[in-house]
Amino acid sequence: MNELGRDEILEICDARYVKRCECVAEMDDVIGKLHNDDKRLAVIELQVKINNWLSLAIAGGVIALVIKVFLGG
Repeated sequence: MNELGRDEILEICDARYVKRCECVAEMDDVIGKLHNDDKRLAVIELQVKINNWLSLAIAGGVIALVIKVFLGG
């Protein structure tokens, strides 16, 4: 059976696994991107809410005008 030396084992592990410092750097990058997405989603949510209120107001006005036309006034 072939026994591997310490350096050879470290080379195999380095090829397969991510070092802790590299993992932390990648996770910090991902967390930063997620925080930016949260901000964007909050802005989009506010815009959709405003759009829904405006659409509801316009639809209410149109319905009121249709009722007024049919009932006379």
